[in-house]
Amino acid sequence: MNRSYHCLDISQRDSKMKHSKLLIVLLLAGAINANPVSKESDEDEKITLTEDFYFKKFIVYNAKHDVVNILVPTNSLNFDDNDELNMETFDKNIILFIVEADVDAAGNRVDKGLYVYKNGEATKLLENGRDAAASSDDSTDVFFGAKDGIYVYDNKENKAVKYGSVTDDIIAIAKENATDVIYYLNKDHELYKVTDNGQKSVKIDDVVGAQEIVLDTANNIYFDTEDKQVYVVNENGVKKITDNAFYVIYSNGTSELTDFEITSEAKPSAYAMEATFVQFYAFHKKIYKYNLLEILSGGFFEVLNKFLEENQEIIINATPVSKNSTRKIKKT
Repeated sequence: MNRSYHCLDISQRDSKMKHSKLLIVLLLAGAINANPVSKESDEDEKITLTEDFYFKKFIVYNAKHDVVNILVPTNSLNFDDNDELNMETFDKNIILFIVEADVDAAGNRVDKGLYVYKNGEATKLLENGRDAAASSDDSTDVFFGAKDGIYVYDNKENKAVKYGSVTDDIIAIAKENATDVIYYLNKDHELYKVTDNGQKSVKIDDVVGAQEIVLDTANNIYFDTEDKQVYVVNENGVKKITDNAFYVIYSNGTSELTDFEITSEAKPSAYAMEATFVQFYAFHKKIYKYNLLEILSGGFFEVLNKFLEENQEIIINATPVSKNSTRKIKKT
């Protein structure tokens, strides 16, 4: 299962940043339609994302199979807070992880590999890799869930190395911040918590029938079920939080409905919204890359509609500058 079905945006920043991922990305392509339900109230206006969002000029990767997962680690593998960020090299050096799969005649998923995209080239790391996860802290670790357990990425050797003692058939994986805790779903849709450097795993009985999992920076667990409903698990128990619309989800486990919606024809098969300057979307076996600063600083505004002009100040003020909003940008 990929991360496209619920269009979740797990916000990692304060309320000022809440539109930075959805608003900018939807507007930058000029592929939106403002559809006012009521002329008397702006609150009824919805913004619809269509297939025109996917510009050919932004394609960076052509897959042989469907791209069902994209991860851009926001830890120190991509973001080193000890260094100034040189935008000239950052866009070229960003590392992401890609999972490809097909669907057979019976509707079953067929694994086609987990890849690392590095220095402009894709390398297959695991034949039966299903998911990738990384924390948003200062670590450089990336973990993979595979048919035979958990792996960790060796950046120096550019390969996947077996991690811990888990041998379960894993379909989804997530990593907590500032701890060694990993969560995974097995093929029976049971959720497990892994600790002690991968040596201990405990089943979480409160979560039943989960199809995929996501963790935010406060380590709240989000999961969806077979009927496409999404829930959050925290100290208050399990709570339903959303439907098929766009929501911003905050680190305290609350959520807020946005004014965005997406047509069924335009749904990406995977996306990486956790990236700050650069965001990736998979659609029809292609990955599209959007460099927000490059687009906002270039001449792309000329193709945008009146809605963009009216919201330009909000967009620019909301543009994220780093994973923790403190990194200095080196001008070139």
